[in-house]
Amino acid sequence: MQRIFAFFSQRATTLFFPIALILYDFAAYLSTDLIQPGIINVVRDFNADVSLAPAAVSLYLAGGMALQWLLGPLSDRIGRRPVLIAGALIFTLACAATLFTTSMTQFLVARFVQGTSICFIATVGYVTVQEAFGQTKAIKLMAVITSIVLVAPVIGPLSGAALMHFVHWKFLFAIIAAMGLIAFVGLLLAMPETVQRGAVPFSARGVLRDFRDVFRNRVFLFGAATLSLSYIPMMSWVAVSPVILIDAGGMTTSQFAWAQAPVFGAVIVANMVVVRFVKDPTQPSFIWRAVPVQLSGLAVLIAGNLLWPHVWLWSVLGTSLYAFGIGMIFPTLFRFTLFSNNLPKGTVSASLNMVILTVMAVSVEIGRWLWFNGGRISFHLLAVVAGIAVVFTLAALLKRVRQHEATTLATES
Repeated sequence: MQRIFAFFSQRATTLFFPIALILYDFAAYLSTDLIQPGIINVVRDFNADVSLAPAAVSLYLAGGMALQWLLGPLSDRIGRRPVLIAGALIFTLACAATLFTTSMTQFLVARFVQGTSICFIATVGYVTVQEAFGQTKAIKLMAVITSIVLVAPVIGPLSGAALMHFVHWKFLFAIIAAMGLIAFVGLLLAMPETVQRGAVPFSARGVLRDFRDVFRNRVFLFGAATLSLSYIPMMSWVAVSPVILIDAGGMTTSQFAWAQAPVFGAVIVANMVVVRFVKDPTQPSFIWRAVPVQLSGLAVLIAGNLLWPHVWLWSVLGTSLYAFGIGMIFPTLFRFTLFSNNLPKGTVSASLNMVILTVMAVSVEIGRWLWFNGGRISFHLLAVVAGIAVVFTLAALLKRVRQHEATTLATES
């Protein structure tokens, strides 16, 4: 009987837990992507200024940063399971609350609370995957999770645009709330526990000490810089593209949705390439081969917009090519940053996500300002500067990772 129970317990960990996490993550993405084609409608329904449209993304990101300081150390001490399950419930309730909003302010507050899902998923959920599986399997599983979840930015705008021909935009959040509820039940039934509860007492001094140690670690600093800078071209485009393509470009919501598909489809293809064809995604030679792809995408972004400034194709094509390059190595960079040290993983993940989300939220606001005050070229230069900086931080990260691995081998021998 014990063997049967152990078999089904392991089966739940390897199959049903990732499915529940994917559904939670997928719903969190949809809360932005499904409504993206209709965000102008939201603004108009509430008689608000169109410049507030990107704030629905930046406040979502701010919500994703708000609880990082607490959830990482908390999950290190009381366990990953209760923290992630609570997060799924909070997200579900926040999506349901959107149905009752009557002003842009209330809508943005709901978006902020929905954004806390990033805290729970990235800080607790992804760490649990990394702890429950070995290095190569965890990297490839994260690539699979990312690929499936990133279907949301591809089908989300298309589905949202289609649904809004028949239903009010608030109904979209009802769909997302239902998905969140199913994910909550799935995590409740299948999520494993990967830390020993109560092994470390929860105290303000202990939490501050852990955060201090994390931000003194060179691998973490260069990893956080590489990951956060890598996100800037993608997130600035996601936040500002409705204004660029719909408000200024005159696209319909359906046209806008199709224009977004290549960007996120490129990330999905990149992750599938890693899962299917790359034997060891941690090899520096493989990582460096992805860098020219990213840089060529940024070159297309600028050159195309300089030569044909009124053709939006170059913005989409350049961003898509960049997305393919970064998609191939992102899971590996996350693994390096998280595990190339001996620090508490929940605190490391929380610190990493605070840095990433801060940079993303600031970059969205900078991108919005550049678009409204400097135009398309100024806006795209933000992506180029970030992409070039990534090359230098990546070189420093890989050097520190090699040093850590050499030290670890010397200690073990």
